[in-house]
Amino acid sequence: MPGAPRKSAATKVQPKAVEPVVDEVDEDVFDLLSVLDTEDLPPVPVTLRGVKAQIRRSYSGAESVLFTEYLRQEKVEELLTLIAGDEGGPALSKALAAFNTEQGVKLFNWLAKTSTLTSGEAMALLPAYARGMDGAQPTQDANASTAEPSVKS
Repeated sequence: MPGAPRKSAATKVQPKAVEPVVDEVDEDVFDLLSVLDTEDLPPVPVTLRGVKAQIRRSYSGAESVLFTEYLRQEKVEELLTLIAGDEGGPALSKALAAFNTEQGVKLFNWLAKTSTLTSGEAMALLPAYARGMDGAQPTQDANASTAEPSVKS
């Protein structure tokens, strides 16, 4: 009958079997990620307001990439855990939070350089106008300051 709803059997779609990807180790192939391995150096003991930690200075290529990912995503505590361990990383992160932005960035950059995973500044300090200055009055919008358009001569 026209206009009558049709009854259709629900069809179940079976998912295709997925073969697990197994990385085969081929002795004749150079692991390019190993280029990012750092030199084998002893850790550097540090202290910050009573927090004692050891800053690692030996990393695999995979850890070097992980450092960069944490830095890009601004995951400071995870990054500090990578370079200072499960206890030292979170403790250093908490200690760094007590400093103002300039001091915290300076200390963080020193830790990153000491880890040997970066040679320059790992975290750049934004200019004061981008951060917002404490107590500064907001600037007026230049477009809102003129009420009348200029008259042609």
